[in-house]
Amino acid sequence: MASGGEMIERIGQQLGNYQLIKLLGHGGFADVYLGEHVYLKTQAAIKVLHTRIVDEDIETFRAEAQTIAHLIHPHIIRVLDFDVDNQLPLLVMDYAPNGTLRQRHPKGSQLPPVVFLPYVKQIASALQHAHERKLVHRDVKPENMLIGYKGDILLSDFGIALISQTSQSQSTDDTVIGTVSYMAPEQIQGKARPASDQYSLAVVVYEWLCGAKPFSGSYVEVISQHLSAPPMPLHEKIAIPPAAEQVVLRALAKDPRQRFPSVQEFAEALERAYQYQPPQSVRPITQPTDRTPVYTPVLPYDPTPRSGNVYSQTPGRLNQSASIPPTLPVSRPVSIGGGPSSTSGRGNWLSSPAAGKVKKQTGTVVRHGLHGLRIFVVVALVVGLLLCALGFGVITYIRGFGGQNSSPGTAAAVAVANDFLTKIVNKQYDQAYNDFGPALTAQDPRSSFIQLARDSDRCEGPITQYTKDTNTTIQSNSETYHYTLTRAHLTNTYELTLTLQKDASGKWYITDYNSTLSPPKC
Repeated sequence: MASGGEMIERIGQQLGNYQLIKLLGHGGFADVYLGEHVYLKTQAAIKVLHTRIVDEDIETFRAEAQTIAHLIHPHIIRVLDFDVDNQLPLLVMDYAPNGTLRQRHPKGSQLPPVVFLPYVKQIASALQHAHERKLVHRDVKPENMLIGYKGDILLSDFGIALISQTSQSQSTDDTVIGTVSYMAPEQIQGKARPASDQYSLAVVVYEWLCGAKPFSGSYVEVISQHLSAPPMPLHEKIAIPPAAEQVVLRALAKDPRQRFPSVQEFAEALERAYQYQPPQSVRPITQPTDRTPVYTPVLPYDPTPRSGNVYSQTPGRLNQSASIPPTLPVSRPVSIGGGPSSTSGRGNWLSSPAAGKVKKQTGTVVRHGLHGLRIFVVVALVVGLLLCALGFGVITYIRGFGGQNSSPGTAAAVAVANDFLTKIVNKQYDQAYNDFGPALTAQDPRSSFIQLARDSDRCEGPITQYTKDTNTTIQSNSETYHYTLTRAHLTNTYELTLTLQKDASGKWYITDYNSTLSPPKC
C-alpha cells in the first residue's frame, strides 16, 4: 500500500460511475469532489483517497469500507458506495451543500454557548454511535463537521479511520493519522482509542470558546505541548463559568483514563455546566454549646389575681418593672433540670415530688419537640432554596440556550428557522439569505438584505440572545414563529416574526419576516 498527499487535478474525470464536476476540498489524506452519476444524474460527494492499494489489500479495504457504510446515524454523513479505480480507492457520500462549520465560523471566531452547545451535542452523539461499534474517528475538527440541508451537523471523514484501520492491519508499526492541532497525546503515540476523539472535540470546544486552539507553534512544538504542557486556563482569556472550564479541562487531560468515561458524558456535563445556577447561601445552623434549653416551656397560667408584677422570661426571676391589669392571666415559667422552682411556692400542686417529675418530663418533651421542629424548618428551607435554584437554572437554559425548542412546530421548519437565526448571529448574512423562498427573494434582493443586516449589527449591536415564543401558528403547509431578540446596544428586546412554507418537494423556506425593530439609524 502506498500513499501520497499531493493534489492531482481530476475535474472532468470519471471515477467509477461518477463524473467529477468540481473540487470541494483538499486534505492530507484525500480530496473531495462534487460528482454526478453518469446514468442517474444524481449528485454526491466523492472522496478520493490518496492511498493506493494493491490487489491483495482490496478485500481488507472493502471490509473496512463496509463498516463505515453501516454507520447509520442522523449526524453522520452517509457512505453510499465504495469503489477502487486503477488502485485508487474512493468513497461515495451524501453531498452536504451548506459547507462546513469551519466555513461558517472561520479561524478566530468566538461562539456563545447558545451556538456551540447544539454542535457539541450532535457531534458527541455521532461519535458515541461510532465508538459503540468499535470505530475511532481520529480526525475530529471543524473542517469535518458538515452542515446538512436542515441545518443539522453531520460528522464526515470516517475515511481517515478507514485508512488507519487498513494501514495498521498491514504494518507492525503504529500509524499516526489525524490533524496534529487536535490530536490526543496517546494518538500521537499511535495508540488511538475512543477517548482520543473526546480530547479532539474538547480542543474544538476550547477553540470555539476563546478563538484559539490550546496549543500553537511548529509541528514539533505542538506535539510536545500535547504530550506534556497543560493548556492555558480559559478564565485567563474569557469569562466562563468555573464548572464549564473544569469540564473542558477534564476532557483535555493527558491521561485518557482521567477524561470522561464517554464522549456522550462529556457533552452532557458541558451542557449541565452552562445550565447550573449556584443556590443562595444558607445561614449555618448554630447548635447550643451546653444543655441549656433554647426555649423555656410554660405551664398553664395560675388564675389567682395579682398585680404589680409579671414574670420575667428568665426562669426563677421576677420582673418588677412591668405591670398588668389584675384580671389578665399570666403564664408562669418553671426551671428545667432540678433548679429551684420559679413559682415561689404559689400553687401547692407544684410543691410535691410528683409535680417536680411532671415538670421535668414536660420540659424534656417540649424541648425535644421544638428542637425537631427547628431542624424540620431549616431542612425544608434548604430544600426549597435548592428546588428554586434548580427551577431557575432550567428556565434560564430554556430561555437562553434551548429557547428554539420551547414551542411546537414541524421539526424541519423549526430547523430552518433556527439555522437562519444562527447564521445571522454569526454574521453569515449571505448564507442566511439562502433560507429565503423564491417569492421572498424576488421582492427582497440579496444585496439589500445583507446591507440591512450589516447596518443593524453596526448600529444596534450584534444579537446576543434569541428565544422562540410559544405563540406559534401552524397551518397546512405554512408555519409562523415568533422570537424575542436582544441586541448588545439596545436596552429593550424586540420581536421577530418568521413565516415558513413547504414547497412541493417537501423543503421548507422562509417566505416572510417582520421585525418590530425600526430601520437602523446610526
